[in-house]
Amino acid sequence: MMKDYLNAISLLPEKYKVVLNGLPEEVAVKVKEIRFRNGEPVTVNTQNEIYYIRKDGTLTVSFCLDLLATDEKDLQEIVFCLSRRSLHTYQDMIAKGFIPLRGGCKAGVVGRAVMKNGSVYSVSSFNSVNIRVSRSFYGCSSDVINRVGAECSSFLIVGSPLSGKTTVLRDLSRFYSGKERLNPLKTAIIDERDEIASRSFGEGIDVGVHTDVLTLYPKAIGTEIAVRTLSPDIVILDEIGSDEEVRAMLSAVNTGVNFIATAHGSSLEEVLRRPNIKRLVNARAFEKAVVLCGKNAPCKVKELVVF
Repeated sequence: MMKDYLNAISLLPEKYKVVLNGLPEEVAVKVKEIRFRNGEPVTVNTQNEIYYIRKDGTLTVSFCLDLLATDEKDLQEIVFCLSRRSLHTYQDMIAKGFIPLRGGCKAGVVGRAVMKNGSVYSVSSFNSVNIRVSRSFYGCSSDVINRVGAECSSFLIVGSPLSGKTTVLRDLSRFYSGKERLNPLKTAIIDERDEIASRSFGEGIDVGVHTDVLTLYPKAIGTEIAVRTLSPDIVILDEIGSDEEVRAMLSAVNTGVNFIATAHGSSLEEVLRRPNIKRLVNARAFEKAVVLCGKNAPCKVKELVVF
């Protein structure tokens, strides 16, 4: 648990890393987010608390005058360090709002957008950085598996932020393709943001012996390549919804590939209001759907729907 937290802060500038390394371990192991905002104090968020950091490194839950804060120059330095001192290398990812970190952790990055042909081309200055701590919990998908059935490998997972969607995907990959399974299923993970398997820095996170990981591939292109070259039984995708992704998935379903995918939302009714998700459900791309409880009960199922 502490290793996951240390992965999240490992690339920060030294002055922030020293302070965050000094957090009490009983707090550090529970940290979900570390937030830096232009002109505002640094906050450390757990499931139930928001902490401020005083300039002497101690924590408080009360706003006061001697808090550690960040300005625009600090944010520039933070993004530069998180980008391994090569902003150009990470320009496309920053334009999409993220930087992959070690161990599946991720930094959300937003600021002043530079537009080109109707899309964000780059970000010229930074307003906020949100570091999300990723943790692997072996067995955390047991509630999902119990509800959908161990033989089902075609379902949609619906969940709100911090409900455990990505954490569950990792554990599901280990369940279906792991070495303990007598008849493992060939699994492909299309890891567009490198937060499921975290392979940008080498071996990454355990996602099962029989899993192929397509790191930083756009989901639509990665799906097409996986189906064409890796003959997967299952393709795993996080946060689906674009036109291109749906076309690729529908094409793959016709070849007999199963999908386990997540969609952002608090209910099935909410996500079915999106035309592309409804297209997938109507086309029987999924046999079932589960809705996760939310941040107060991560990885737990509050609803099962059979299509």
